[in-house]
Amino acid sequence: MPSASPLAAIYQVIQQVQAHAAANAALFQNNEAATRAALINPILRALGWDTTNVRMVEPERMVANKQSLDYVLKDAHGNIRSVVEAKKLGESLDKLGHVGAVIGYAFSLKPKNFFITDGLNWHCYSPAHSTFHPIETIDFRHTDLVEAALRLIQWLDATQAGHGISVPAAPAVPSLVNNVELPLANGKKPKAPKATASLKRTQPHLPSAGFTDLAQVHLLALQPGQKPKQLRLADGTIQPIATWKDILLEVCRFAFATNPHIPVPFVDKAGKKTFLFSAEKPSNGSSTLASYNSKPVFIYTNYSAADCITNALYAAEQIPPHHQKAAFAVSF
Repeated sequence: MPSASPLAAIYQVIQQVQAHAAANAALFQNNEAATRAALINPILRALGWDTTNVRMVEPERMVANKQSLDYVLKDAHGNIRSVVEAKKLGESLDKLGHVGAVIGYAFSLKPKNFFITDGLNWHCYSPAHSTFHPIETIDFRHTDLVEAALRLIQWLDATQAGHGISVPAAPAVPSLVNNVELPLANGKKPKAPKATASLKRTQPHLPSAGFTDLAQVHLLALQPGQKPKQLRLADGTIQPIATWKDILLEVCRFAFATNPHIPVPFVDKAGKKTFLFSAEKPSNGSSTLASYNSKPVFIYTNYSAADCITNALYAAEQIPPHHQKAAFAVSF
């Protein structure tokens, strides 16, 4: 029996939220508590957040004895992951003065992101961008619901915060190539089939001098045409590489090997119409075939060097914390 798709489950919850909002609009427009109970809580629960567990979802967190924040979402170690502020259905989510104050209080807790929602509209803010303008928005009434579900999974899936994952620690990331003992033929062991993409790795060792954290590469004064030569993975393994595309591929493979719960298809960092990886080969642009959960998956690679790095860092966010023993780093 096929397992239920988390994307399909969240899609159905969004449909239910839409129906509740339409049927009870007058109530929700005058009652924030009702909006939270019927429109916001179901979305959070569908994303894996137990709204009854105050250690996972702390309600009404008071900040500086002045501002109460509706939902403070915490990772499996108790660290603050996200903050969600609720509004009545139809209430303005972008009143400049009010939003600025609330965001200031929220970001004082150092979350990865902050959301304001009335149940149908979701505005996402990032501490790395302007605190007065959302980096992305969703409106269930106008956004394609599959795309809306994908964006919510990428923003707020509780498994990214370590909830619902129980993976025993391993000294090294398992190979993506199945080392299956093949039947003997004429007394000789046949050669194992070649992987779709080369995954040969050196033994883990301490990186040599000259490695730069991947997140800092854009700050380097690189020479025209300069190419990376080595990539240090999150487990300390040093992988020889030759192109910027190789960095994206290796980080994606590492994410595949350590997190079995990444949604597929997975929208790229731009969050538009392009999937960073998907089960179907992209109709336009270059891609590389890999394997994820024993199924074929195509990693989109038709990016500039800068976009390869941006999407590699984005893919790295899908790696569970206990598999991140070192920062991804590159040498030239």
